[in-house]
Amino acid sequence: MSDSKQRYSDSSRSYIGNDVPGSMVDQGRYDRSKDRETRWNESWKRQPVDLNDIVSRFTPGAQGRRRGVKYVFENARWRIDADMVAGYLRIYDKRTKKNVKLNGLPGSNKETHFKILKRREM
Repeated sequence: MSDSKQRYSDSSRSYIGNDVPGSMVDQGRYDRSKDRETRWNESWKRQPVDLNDIVSRFTPGAQGRRRGVKYVFENARWRIDADMVAGYLRIYDKRTKKNVKLNGLPGSNKETHFKILKRREM
């Protein structure tokens, strides 16, 4: 079984440690992500998720790849955008073109942000 959380965490450490210090573009992304985290983290924590579970439920077998400040898992129907700095994710339904709740149904902005559990919390 693949470990989506490990790949996400490794990529996050590399992005923050290697890419951000050497790039004004990535520094800007990092700063905006940290601002979002400061503003919304308490709300996101109300819906904690295990990244491995979410990937296996919506995008089974997806390896993921880095795209800017996000680590993205994707298949024909779903895209999971996991923020590597702020530690939250959103699930996007390509068919409806909307972010969704954990049950796969469209939801409000507050209902579609999920805090990624740290390994020790899983």
